[in-house]
Amino acid sequence: MYRVVLVDDDALVIEFLRRMIPWEQYGFEVMASFKDSQQALAYLENNSFDVLITDIGMPRLNGIELISQLRKQNIASYNIILSCHDEFRFAQQALKLEAYDYILKESMEEEHLIAVLEQLKDTIDQDRLSVSKQHKLAKFLEDNNAILKAKFLEKIMQEDRLQHTDWLEEQEQLLGIDFYHEAFTVVLTYIDQYYDAIAHYENDTILQFAVNNIVEEVLGENHQQHVQVFYLKGRFLMLFPNKAEDIYYTMEKIHAHMKHFLNISVTSVVSGADLQHQQLIEHMRLLLNNKDARFYYPHNSIQAFYLESYCQETLFTNYVAFIKRLKDYILTEEQEPLMHLLSNEFSVIKKKKYAPAMVKDWVMKAILDMNISLNALRNFEADSLETITAYVMYKIETIEHLEKVTKVIFTQFIDQVKEMDVSQKNEDIIKVQKYVQTHLDKKLSLTAAAEHLHLNASYFSRMFKRETGEGFIEYVTKLKMEKALELVDHTTKSTEEIAYALGFDTKSYFLKLFKKHHGYSPKDYRYREEVKSRL
Repeated sequence: MYRVVLVDDDALVIEFLRRMIPWEQYGFEVMASFKDSQQALAYLENNSFDVLITDIGMPRLNGIELISQLRKQNIASYNIILSCHDEFRFAQQALKLEAYDYILKESMEEEHLIAVLEQLKDTIDQDRLSVSKQHKLAKFLEDNNAILKAKFLEKIMQEDRLQHTDWLEEQEQLLGIDFYHEAFTVVLTYIDQYYDAIAHYENDTILQFAVNNIVEEVLGENHQQHVQVFYLKGRFLMLFPNKAEDIYYTMEKIHAHMKHFLNISVTSVVSGADLQHQQLIEHMRLLLNNKDARFYYPHNSIQAFYLESYCQETLFTNYVAFIKRLKDYILTEEQEPLMHLLSNEFSVIKKKKYAPAMVKDWVMKAILDMNISLNALRNFEADSLETITAYVMYKIETIEHLEKVTKVIFTQFIDQVKEMDVSQKNEDIIKVQKYVQTHLDKKLSLTAAAEHLHLNASYFSRMFKRETGEGFIEYVTKLKMEKALELVDHTTKSTEEIAYALGFDTKSYFLKLFKKHHGYSPKDYRYREEVKSRL
């Protein structure tokens, strides 16, 4: 049903129109009627309607003035004007306002009005259909453009050299980009902590829509509508024509708007200028395929692109000493020294710029080793390691984000140790387990442990076995053998040095225990690992 509003200062005309015309039969319904044109204007400004039928000659605001007011406010409608005047000047004014029809009241018969309404309904139906088709066509072209751009980037990323001149010419026509004659500056922008942003905006489509609105608004404000924008998962690439002014200013504005309106930060990388044809394609490929290059870029920064060279040293040289300090701080629940230690380690990593994959491996090993150590404490429950490893390995793309997440994870380790202290029924067991963890370099006897708790040795032995399911010496030996494997794996210490570092009096007894627990001697274990690494 199309909505109709009637306006006439003559109550008889309003009554005639309401009662004599079967509106609904012809697809219309009268929403409201007014004798006062000012009241009608207030209603029309605040309510939806399709058709306005108004008298031309009314006090205060005549029909022509009423329609003019609505047009000034861009309120569109189909207007039928009723008049007692058969004068050309009134008809001329109605034509200027694009009135649908001009009807003289003296010839206003029911049949005539119905004929006008039938024609009007056909007109509105056709107009709506045309608008719908235009909208669908525009949406189709817009959607196809995004798909074409995505496929274009995929081909660039997958093929080392694009010599298909015909293919590039075809892309020029499809995308409206002149690769051969126009020069560009390439900018690739990453959404920082992308997966966190996705969680906030529910899905990638909504996030991309919000980002696109910001980009289009800024480009429009800076008269840079000719910039080509390509969207990918978690990033978008822009081609600025070389005639574009002050690209860095535009990018700073995009960064600021993203932070202010969407509460997300982005990092942008600018690659060269005056790029055409094959050189342009090569720079686009370099930017798109070198995701690791942004690992050390600070969030919300704009960088000039260059191929990063990473430190060739191993990050694991001082790993054993680092993990011992880490473990000690967690077991003694010292959060401030723990955060200071992690900050120092990450500062060294940033300064030396180790390969991103090695840095992630280093973090993952620290988390896994800490989890193994803390699992030796009774009823210790860590978060799902599968979830943590997947997040670190696949969803963290920058050192800044990695440091933040690492600190959160190790803070959670401390929190869980604190919770365990409160919840454990036998505090003596927890106390002695922490004591063992922090004194693996000492000779640990059952008697010494009992004295640490001020308990009788026999009573302590029975209590420990009952609470943990294993004997105290068995527990100590297990932890020392795990530590021994760690030292064999990550240091160049000799077997004798490792034995003494773990409080053993003789090398032979250490060797016997190591082989019993791991199936190989330290020397054989190192040899096997070296062979594996070469395969």
